[in-house]
Amino acid sequence: MSSQNMFTSLGLCCYTNCLGKELHFSYVDNLSIFLTSGQTRRLYVGPLFEEIIVEKVSDKISEQLIKLIIDGKLKPGDKLPGERQLIELLGVGRSSLREALNRLETLGYIEVHKRKGNFVKSVDATLQLHPLKDLIRSDLKQIVQLYDIRRDIEQFSAYNAALQRTEEDLIKIERCVADMRQQMEGNKFSWDADQSFHIAIAQATHNFLRVHVTTNIFEFSEEFLKPALEEATRQDDTLKIIADQHEAIYRAIAQGDADQARRKMAEHLLWTNEKLTKLLGR
Repeated sequence: MSSQNMFTSLGLCCYTNCLGKELHFSYVDNLSIFLTSGQTRRLYVGPLFEEIIVEKVSDKISEQLIKLIIDGKLKPGDKLPGERQLIELLGVGRSSLREALNRLETLGYIEVHKRKGNFVKSVDATLQLHPLKDLIRSDLKQIVQLYDIRRDIEQFSAYNAALQRTEEDLIKIERCVADMRQQMEGNKFSWDADQSFHIAIAQATHNFLRVHVTTNIFEFSEEFLKPALEEATRQDDTLKIIADQHEAIYRAIAQGDADQARRKMAEHLLWTNEKLTKLLGR
């Protein structure tokens, strides 16, 4: 084998003699070392070249879009640009783009509406949650345990919201508090107003996955919690207490008091849970 062929197919080693006066090169594979002369000492061994891995264009497209969704730059409900526009923006071919969009749909990041386009969606946990729904249907007292999970998650949503919220976030949360007050005047619990308040706090953390988890919990639990809360809030001044608790959470977040926000959220959900426990006779 010629030196040139050996160089291109193997690795390069650098050697010196025992006096350090001469530099010798050897070609190395996993089995043998070929020395060019006399007494030597090895200084370096390693491959000269690394394998080049070419990624599929469709993978690069889907990775970019997923990152935009995870970073919250593309939000649930947002419509993606049309196919022709995406091709121009990304500088890719139609087949690669379609393959990437199909992958996003399969993974649950987008949903396709015929003649309307592609829309960002929440991470769909419906299939995974069906067994939980069946469990709660068989024993409604499990709602109380579901509220325990909510408390674990949402108290730290409030904590992080107090640290991360923007003025726009505060306006949104304050509006939700006002909506709850308005519903209270009609002496009727509003699931939508309550849900909007808690999701607005999750959004104020600017943690995309936290928003999705909170949204999915509400979507999953509506069937069970909505009628239970409507029943629980018919008693005494329950609606006013809930509205006051929401306002206390909002004020702590607005003041940037993370510990107080966490504490007020935990107290709110614990109090509501106790109401549900009494209602369910546990």
